[in-house]
Order: sequence, then C-alpha cells, then structure tokens
Amino acid sequence: MRPDEEYVLATLASKFGGKYIDGEDPPDGYLLLNDRRIAVEVTKLVEHINENGKRRSRLADDVPISNIVEQLNEEIGNLIPKNRWIHLVIPSPIKGINEFKKELTRIILNMIATKTHDSVIDILGYVVSINLYKCQYPPKKKVVQSIATKFASTNIQENTQFLLENRISIKNQKCNANGDVDEYWLALFNTYCMADVDSYRGAYDSLKLVHNFSKIYLIDGYRRVYKLY
Repeated sequence: MRPDEEYVLATLASKFGGKYIDGEDPPDGYLLLNDRRIAVEVTKLVEHINENGKRRSRLADDVPISNIVEQLNEEIGNLIPKNRWIHLVIPSPIKGINEFKKELTRIILNMIATKTHDSVIDILGYVVSINLYKCQYPPKKKVVQSIATKFASTNIQENTQFLLENRISIKNQKCNANGDVDEYWLALFNTYCMADVDSYRGAYDSLKLVHNFSKIYLIDGYRRVYKLY
C-alpha cells in the first residue's frame, strides 16, 4: 500500500471508526466498520497543466524538483542557521536537473556564508527566487519550495471538472465490486490546493457522471473528509 493510500484509509478509519486493511488493487484497501466490509479505491487529484492544447499531470515535471529539495535538506540543512529557513521559488519543468542542483547548492551555501538573505538569480536559464527567512520557530524542514509553471491554468472550474471526470472514469473502470463487500467507496485525495470542497461539489453536480461507487469522499491534507456523493 502506497503512503498516500495508507493516509487516506487511516483518515477514513479515524472519521468513521473501524480499521483498514490492504486490498488486492483493485480495491486499494478495505474499511472494516462494525460488521461491514467496505472496499475503498483511492486516487490523487493532481493539478494538470495545459501545454500546447495537451493536458497532462504536473507530477512528471514537479517530482524531480521536490526530490532535489529533499536532498538539499539532507545535505546542507544542518548548515542553515538555527533561526533561519530557506524558501525557494523554482520554475518547472527543468532540464539538466543534476547540474541545476549543483549550481543551486553552491549559490545557497554562498548566501549563507555572506549572510545574504534574498536573491533572484538565473541558474542555467531558470530564474529562481531564494529567501533566507528569520523565524523564532522555523519549520522542521529547513529548505521549502514553491514550484511555478507557465503552463498552469487559472480556470479552477475547468480544472476541477477535468480532474473529477478523469479520475472517476478511470477508477470506475477498475472498480471490482463483485467481491464479498457491502459497499464500494471512492476516496479522492486532493493535492490541488486551488480548489476546495465547494469547487469539487459544483464540478461533480455539473458533470452528472455515471459510476458504480456507493459513496465518493474528498480528503484533504488536514485529514478532513467531505462527501461528494
């Protein structure tokens, strides 16, 4: 079971009671609630970008950047003063990610050494904003990133409709509800921070999708659970 699947199933178990166990993929897991056995399919709602008329997930572009920021935390986090933390704004996608990381590391270390607290700098053709913030209680991770893409759409309604239609349709095809289960739920883990539950509820009502799920829930990063269907 993937970490995001376990997070969602644990959140549902905390919300409704009972316990969860691994599934056969499909389903991703089961929620054992009183005497009921509920199959749960889990999927992420990830922002898609529109590049030259073609939609695709941001993950392929953003994950390599998140990975190098994690490496920076491990490799130079202890060199950042205790009362400071670094916020990076990095464009996506980046080609030559390893060379980019080397140059970014060199620049950050130089800023720490020279006590430079902010900089907007071109790194191999990519404009990066670097800020060393002072804080009495800095975040646990000393290097935090925001990832920007020029292909992001600002039409939240269009994005939420696309995400719901895409995820529900694909997961419905995988739905294996013929087993010994009382209900079959779809749990949508929202990672698209621009959209809230009202955005998704409006999008779901307008789409009028046909599917085989007994219930559809939206789960966010604060372990809040909302019912869409």
